Amino acid sequence: MTGRHRARWSRPLVALLLGGLAVPASTVAVATPATAAPVPPPPAGAPARPGVAPNGFVKYLVVGAEQGRVEHLWEVALRVLGDAQRYPEIFALNKGRVQPDGIAVTDPAVLRRGWVLVLPWDAVGAGVSYGPLPVFTPARPAATPRPRPSTAPTSALVCTVAPKRRIGGVPWAQLRLTPEVAWTRGRGAGVTVAVIDSGVDATPPALAGRVRPGADAGAGGDARGDRDCTGHGTALAGIVAAARQRGTDFVGLAPEATVLPVRIGMAAGTAESTELVAALRVATTAGAGVAVVGGSVDTTDKRVVAALRAAVTRGTTVVVAARPATAAKGAALPPGVLRVGAVGPDDRLAEVHRPGEVDVVAPGVDVVGLGIGSGEVQGTGTGYAVAFVAGLVALVRSSAPRLDAVEAAARVTATADGAAPPAGGPDPWHGWGMINPAAAVNATPAGVATTVEQKSPAGAIAVLAAILTLVTLTVGVRRRRRR
Repeated sequence: MTGRHRARWSRPLVALLLGGLAVPASTVAVATPATAAPVPPPPAGAPARPGVAPNGFVKYLVVGAEQGRVEHLWEVALRVLGDAQRYPEIFALNKGRVQPDGIAVTDPAVLRRGWVLVLPWDAVGAGVSYGPLPVFTPARPAATPRPRPSTAPTSALVCTVAPKRRIGGVPWAQLRLTPEVAWTRGRGAGVTVAVIDSGVDATPPALAGRVRPGADAGAGGDARGDRDCTGHGTALAGIVAAARQRGTDFVGLAPEATVLPVRIGMAAGTAESTELVAALRVATTAGAGVAVVGGSVDTTDKRVVAALRAAVTRGTTVVVAARPATAAKGAALPPGVLRVGAVGPDDRLAEVHRPGEVDVVAPGVDVVGLGIGSGEVQGTGTGYAVAFVAGLVALVRSSAPRLDAVEAAARVTATADGAAPPAGGPDPWHGWGMINPAAAVNATPAGVATTVEQKSPAGAIAVLAAILTLVTLTVGVRRRRRR
């Protein structure tokens, strides 16, 4: 059989095998490269409906009873999305859908056992399935009065305020990175960090006075970006720049940096390309020293790669999430763009990404960030790890303002915990290793140590020889005069 005929038959066979494997299955919240089997993202192209791929596949969950009671929607969001504030996203995907018991979803405060909830694409964890929605014939609802809504109408729930709760103790990410040790030469003052995500709420006291109006790239840049309805961008901004507040141990990595919120859309954890290109233009025009994207980027899109290169050329170091393992191979990103993986306290990956497409790793499991309005939230995922790296870049650029975008990124990779000699190169899964703020900020500029080592011995010998020669001549002259 010729190679042409073999290729003709092998492609349909591979597609058939992959199709046979695409059955509903639970995903795993924390995975390692050896055992993980991540749920694939939606196929290329915009979904026909929010949360639904063109092939009709979705992520969904069947509501059960936890600890003898049915969960609240915010508890579901916390369990599968890592952020309780994202419950309006789940509600929006299910609003009006008739459930197996014949009752439609109309109130975000009401869930019933057996209901099937469509989930956002980044949902992970026990009970999350992927595939076509289960087929059922809705039962005829009983003639009982509908439950009265216990919360405000949906229109008032678009942007919600986080509970004013505090996460007790020092977050493990802070204990691991010890940002206080890196504040010897500044805390990020003078550096603007563009947070390209869902927007940033400007009202939390920990960010008071340091959130610029920003822009909404999806609205053509006409609207402001200092309002956040999902909370993800606000959580990132807190990890980057939250100042310490009374009653909590949480603090951002660069607590004196300025935040520039730029709102864009995300699909399956990947930034929408057209809006990302516009957002990067906004960031560079505003003079941002760092731009952090709360998701991965489509490197198969030439517009995105060109925009990233232009941002770096104009002086902005860009931080993005490492792309998932199921993403198609794309173009190489230019120096000055840092790709980040997320790990937990045990250094295991939180999500599986394409091997060889990660530069450094940072905390991304149960990390603490700021909530909308006030309070603190916890989240898990690569979309949170990027904020720690962006905060570190802000510290580096604040302490060494002469560094350009590429040099600042190189400082981060060169001082990561896995970059010490004699490392033969980056690890395919962890890159150069966990970021090290103290080492990055206090690193000796390249070339200084080498110059001193090479010149000091020779210089000392030359000086000593000159002194001995002078002494010898002086002594000889005096003896001659005495004669």
